[in-house]
Amino acid sequence: MIIDAHSHIGVDYYFNEVSLPEYDNFCQQNNIDIGFLMPMPWPVLIDNKVKTCSLLWSHDNYRKINYYRQKNYLGKVTIEEISSNPYKQVNEYYYNMISKESTKTKIYFIPMIHGVLDEPSYVDDLIKKTKPKAVKFHGFSSGFFAEDVKPELIEIFKYYDIPIILHTSVYNYDDGYGFQTKYWRNKCSPSNWIRFLIDNNLKGTLNHGACLDVDSIKLVNKSENIMIGLGPDLDISHDPYKVCTPKRQFLEEGYLKIIKRLVLADKLLFDLDYCWNIDCDSKIDYNSQNRIQDTWVYADCEKILSENAKRFYKLI
Repeated sequence: MIIDAHSHIGVDYYFNEVSLPEYDNFCQQNNIDIGFLMPMPWPVLIDNKVKTCSLLWSHDNYRKINYYRQKNYLGKVTIEEISSNPYKQVNEYYYNMISKESTKTKIYFIPMIHGVLDEPSYVDDLIKKTKPKAVKFHGFSSGFFAEDVKPELIEIFKYYDIPIILHTSVYNYDDGYGFQTKYWRNKCSPSNWIRFLIDNNLKGTLNHGACLDVDSIKLVNKSENIMIGLGPDLDISHDPYKVCTPKRQFLEEGYLKIIKRLVLADKLLFDLDYCWNIDCDSKIDYNSQNRIQDTWVYADCEKILSENAKRFYKLI
């Protein structure tokens, strides 16, 4: 069995588009039995030619964050301020789609949660209705960070014993792609999110290899409540700006070898991060499982590809 513990569905404001049949077909070609699908980081819904991006944000001198929704009708763009539940429509749309459409792959829908704007009553109702195996925080795309999350939401996640799948990022240089967002990327660092999980006694997964942050990984290795998602491994392996390891060492040793050295096999989850599992030519990568099997021994591959996810997310 192979479980993809983190991928996306829908249209993204900045990046690509993934349909449910496309993802299902990829899984069938790659012997993936179970997939966790969640909305895109900047999700867009299209209805009657109106393209609505659920949430964008800006900031006033790195202090006040402004949240807004953008609508585009045949090139005419309008902006609406937003104050609550930005992903409600998106979550409902994809939950209903996944519930109704037949797929050969077993799909679990993972709702997107906003730690600042979501009303606790809405999140409670959402969990009761969808019974998710996890929820997703994408602080960088959503414009909220560990210190911002409402205490009431924390209590809900603890009550239902639901893990949080967390986007993590770092930026340790003064040049390169994404430099203008360096401050915000570092606000989503593994060290910030792992402290959030530990201090609040929550379960969670640090995506993107926890950015190879050594101190955070040491804490994960000792914790029963925290895991690390290793995808998209090919994309990360080409980009030293996404990890804490110095550039030269990272490029010489390689992403998977470093993560194997740092992280216990019991703490790793296989995830595609579809459609970010791409090569240097932006073509979808079909060899992630093979690279894992070439890096770890068979018993550890079983843990990484399925057993850890079954245990951590309580899959039957």
